[in-house]
Amino acid sequence: MVTKASSKPVWDFRRGVATARVLTQLGLDRGLNLDALLRHTGIAPELLDDPEGEIDAPQEIQLIRNLQADLPQVETLGLEAGTRYHVTTYGLWGYAVLSSPTLGSAFGMAARMLNQTFSLSTNEVEQLGDQVMISYQVEHLPPDIRQFVLDRDRAAAVTLQREILGQPMPYRAVLLRRPEPSPQMVEAYTRLFGVRPLFGQPQDRGLFDAALMHQALPQANAHTKRLCEDMLKKLVDARNQRTGVAATVRDRLLRNPGQIPDMEEVAAEMRMTSRTLRRHLTAEGATFRGLLEEVRSTLTEELMGGANLTHGEIAERLGYADVTTFIEAFRRWKGVPPSEYRRASGLTNQHPRLSRRRFVPR
Repeated sequence: MVTKASSKPVWDFRRGVATARVLTQLGLDRGLNLDALLRHTGIAPELLDDPEGEIDAPQEIQLIRNLQADLPQVETLGLEAGTRYHVTTYGLWGYAVLSSPTLGSAFGMAARMLNQTFSLSTNEVEQLGDQVMISYQVEHLPPDIRQFVLDRDRAAAVTLQREILGQPMPYRAVLLRRPEPSPQMVEAYTRLFGVRPLFGQPQDRGLFDAALMHQALPQANAHTKRLCEDMLKKLVDARNQRTGVAATVRDRLLRNPGQIPDMEEVAAEMRMTSRTLRRHLTAEGATFRGLLEEVRSTLTEELMGGANLTHGEIAERLGYADVTTFIEAFRRWKGVPPSEYRRASGLTNQHPRLSRRRFVPR
């Protein structure tokens, strides 16, 4: 099932697992236990180390709740989290922003590719005369996480701005809706923004000179920016194919092609029973078997095109009991047997068979 982009709020998109890695590391550095941090999230510990892993916004929200519940005394928790999001944390999106020609261009690129970030807040950039105003909104989120998300996302934005400018962002003013907090928290805000915020304001906003929008960025590179944007567009298309639990299951099935897990194993990693997993997939119009077929079909094309493997070896790598079962499945996917598909695609005997030798040091 393909979920339409319009069926979800703009902030509810799948995101790289790097954000969960940042949040869990913050908790670990504060003395928390990884299993406790990941409780009720459906995030397997192994996923945190997967460079291509993804999670859903609700999973990140649960992780934030776990952090808050276990560290209720840490008032600056959101700010601490935000300062850990660096340009490199965002991957391609970060490098595309970093290589933009001007700050205004970077803001425009960032807005176009918002679903490649980890933001849960939404924002709007508006020029008013000689100043630019960035407004942040979190009213769409559950009340219990709004302040954390606002602090986290604004601190992350300030950190990113400093890294792409090569210097602290020179804010004219920072406005916060929240009442004035403790002196410790006021000091933390002032240290982050470079100015003392005004509290109890109608909106959460930051203001700076409009001339900054035309300032050339120190690491501008047109080729890198274009390359990163092209790759990002492909990622966006791929990410929009599936969402929710189905996407999590598909990611897990793709993680280690040589050892594809069964439904029980995937459910256990997601901290639920196979019955619960089946119910979630049914609600999304998907089945575990269908996702497994989808993954096997994708991997088969990659194995045929990128390695000189026999049909029996491909069947074994994809977890089929025998080559006959694999060939029958391939007919369902492509309408022809794999041998015919290989001939038509020019993949037959693409590379000479290599002999394996053991190296014995002398």
